[in-house]
Amino acid sequence: MFFRKKGKIRRQEDERLLNKIDMLKMDLDQQKSMISRSDDYQDNLLYRSKITEVKYLFLLKEIRHRRASKTF
Repeated sequence: MFFRKKGKIRRQEDERLLNKIDMLKMDLDQQKSMISRSDDYQDNLLYRSKITEVKYLFLLKEIRHRRASKTF
């Protein structure tokens, strides 16, 4: 009886993490393409790209630890 809520909350959090990692991946790809296309980019863009990459890798590690996956 008490464990049903726990499973539901876990699935919701897994879905939220998967959505967040998808958004971070799109942002990271966009930032990397901007850096590669520009000849004279600002250091700020490079720093933001590195921060986004670290966030992405952290969430990827967390998702693997939780064994979360998308259900289609």
